[in-house]
Amino acid sequence: MKHVDYMRGKLHFDTVDELAFPHIVPSSTPLVLIHPYFFIMIRSSKFIARKLHLYRGFIGVEVCDSDHISPLAVGITDYAQRIIVPSTFCKQVYIESGVKVPVDVVPHGVDPNWYDEPPKVTDIVTDIIRLKRERGLKLILYFLWHSADRKGFPELFEFYRKLRKERKDVMLIVKTMSRDGRELKLLKMLGIINIYGWLSEAEKMSLYDVSDIYALFSRGGGFELNGLEALVRGVPVIAHGKGSWADYVPDFLRVPYKNRVVVLQDNPIHDGYGYTIDVEKAVDKACHILDNLDDYKARVREHAQKVLKNKFRWDLVADRLIEIVREEFNR
Repeated sequence: MKHVDYMRGKLHFDTVDELAFPHIVPSSTPLVLIHPYFFIMIRSSKFIARKLHLYRGFIGVEVCDSDHISPLAVGITDYAQRIIVPSTFCKQVYIESGVKVPVDVVPHGVDPNWYDEPPKVTDIVTDIIRLKRERGLKLILYFLWHSADRKGFPELFEFYRKLRKERKDVMLIVKTMSRDGRELKLLKMLGIINIYGWLSEAEKMSLYDVSDIYALFSRGGGFELNGLEALVRGVPVIAHGKGSWADYVPDFLRVPYKNRVVVLQDNPIHDGYGYTIDVEKAVDKACHILDNLDDYKARVREHAQKVLKNKFRWDLVADRLIEIVREEFNR
């Protein structure tokens, strides 16, 4: 929807529901951006294949959740003129998996105001701010949604357990979609703050602003937007370097990876591996950041303004998408 919001007014296009698209008979030979490409093409290939001659072409918009995509996925990319992915890591995965069509990197982003908006205070953080001040706490934020193992939950749990033994001034904020679940119950035994449900942009921004570290422990994923959002708001992010987030997480925040593991078991598209974070090194890095928090936050703010701001914004993303569409339309 951010793509749609920022492209409107610059390019004429229509949006079509993914379930309706296979049954439409076009009358204008359109160029179509299909997102998510694999889901729609697999689900509706028998309908779409009959009408390929009615389209100028397809541009597939997709991600990679692991370091390999299956032969089935590679074969499906042959129906597109080009594929758009959100990170350099994904582009490498597609090429090494055997994709022959051009692969473009168009990253995710944030609204421009995220870079310069002063710290937000919303209702969801007022009690957290009070608790933080009264107990002298340092807060670590972690988003847990869509596939706990892919989000590195086992490593996060071990990390927090070890960190709590070393320091009494830390508390984990866990953002979830609901207030129940096996992983959440395990974390509650260690003592956490749970924020759940859908957040507005202002509420989400305030959640980053109250936090001191973001734990990006994902084993895989095409971009992991939460890590970028944290950095843009000046929050140090702990992550390893073997993933899509290497495009935006600076070297001074990275720790080594530990193991190569299956990301999504028996997935027909993303059949490769991802990497787990080295928990011991992550604990060491967290302690060093918390002991030198002002310095780290200043370095992160500088990185956001000098590096991220020039690339990871939805308005710039929209401009690049429009450029690709025009290139393909005029081919």
